[in-house]
Amino acid sequence: MTYAEQLQIVKDIPIKEGVTKVITCPFCGGLKKLALSKMDGKLMWNCYRASCEGKGIYTGKRDLQSAKKYLSGQVSQRKAFVRPLPSITTAIENHQPALDYLEKVNSLEAYLNKYIKIRYDPSGDRVLFYAENGAVGRSLGSYGPKWVTFGTIAGGVHVGTGTTAVLVEDVPSACSVSRVNGLVGIALLGTTVTRAINTLTKNWRS
Repeated sequence: MTYAEQLQIVKDIPIKEGVTKVITCPFCGGLKKLALSKMDGKLMWNCYRASCEGKGIYTGKRDLQSAKKYLSGQVSQRKAFVRPLPSITTAIENHQPALDYLEKVNSLEAYLNKYIKIRYDPSGDRVLFYAENGAVGRSLGSYGPKWVTFGTIAGGVHVGTGTTAVLVEDVPSACSVSRVNGLVGIALLGTTVTRAINTLTKNWRS
């Protein structure tokens, strides 16, 4: 589908200035896959399904509210997209490949010791590692992104009990660290120590 065809469709979707919402993608039919935003007169859309080509930016005429904000210097700030948690999950014991994956990456022991909540997402074929108000999902398939973050996890994922923190990049590594008595593995979910993680760990030995 061309940009012009996509634009014709998204322009008919009602959305207020300064709002971002996630809807069913009109291009691929993916449930809650299309993020649609309207900021300072710009209409932006992006489908999070890897196989979908739905994305674009359109700068149209500002409405009255947007024009007033622009003239007063109040430029809207686009809010970060937060992917909702999967609505239907099941225990990993109900899906053998999930158990096999956890054992392979040395994470099964942390789950059995109740150091971390882990579920299986059948719709996305992902193992979900939970923390705070969100989860990170590891794909068991060969398609789409390997890791996806759901909800919000500002402080990383903490696994284990003890007084010594070990900073690692991903959750399986944190689970593996927790097997050592006295150590807590903290998954940064990347390679950067965020302010939230730094605050949480400043009183720990690391």
